[in-house]
Amino acid sequence: MMHLPSELEAMAVIPALRSMLARELLSKGAMNQTQVAALLGITQAAVSNYMTGARGKDAQYLNDPEIRVRVSILASLLDARPDSRTVARGLTDLTEFIRKHRLMCVIHKEVDPDLDVDTCHICDG
Repeated sequence: MMHLPSELEAMAVIPALRSMLARELLSKGAMNQTQVAALLGITQAAVSNYMTGARGKDAQYLNDPEIRVRVSILASLLDARPDSRTVARGLTDLTEFIRKHRLMCVIHKEVDPDLDVDTCHICDG
């Protein structure tokens, strides 16, 4: 059975986005790992693993310049005013962007090798 887009988001996209966001927030220097973890709803150990690359590595599909810009903007908003609702809205917007622009097709093909991504339009809405 083919994986649902929401399954791919949960297992690959959201962890990668959290990793990018955690690194961006820490690079700004206003928060420590414990604060970033609390804001993102994850453990400090997860943030540490994101920083060392042991977890949440950027997937190829997240190397899109627009995603990097959007993560940077979200980090700036959170740096100025940390709020879990802003995190939730920002990550939701990012996953919708990834879905809309068919950036998950690469990971979907990795997980479901028989999938023909050219004819699959599940994410198109």
